[in-house]
Amino acid sequence: MSRQGNSKVSQLETPYVHQVSADQQKRQVHAKRCRRIMLVFLVLFIILGIQIFQSKRTLAKVNANIAQYQTSLHKQRSTSRQLKQQIKLLHDPEYAQQVARAKYNYSKKGETIYNLDN
Repeated sequence: MSRQGNSKVSQLETPYVHQVSADQQKRQVHAKRCRRIMLVFLVLFIILGIQIFQSKRTLAKVNANIAQYQTSLHKQRSTSRQLKQQIKLLHDPEYAQQVARAKYNYSKKGETIYNLDN
């Protein structure tokens, strides 16, 4: 029998007591391992969660930029179509005469232009 401290109660030194003590130590070691494994998984989960969140935020920004650039591209294509149409019209001699008369006050021979804009 062994004494623990100044207590009047002592623990028996039997194989069963040693086995129970060893089992308790194994449970403590197992519990520590479980906590460590859970901590590692928690840290990994947090890190991966942060990365997913950042990826989603970046994706949202990229999608917003794509939408903005598509709108700009649509406007540019519309402008390009209008300019191409205007170029085609300028190759027509009658349209070119109309533009010259309206914009630059040109006239044909014997034609009189009255300017009503004041």
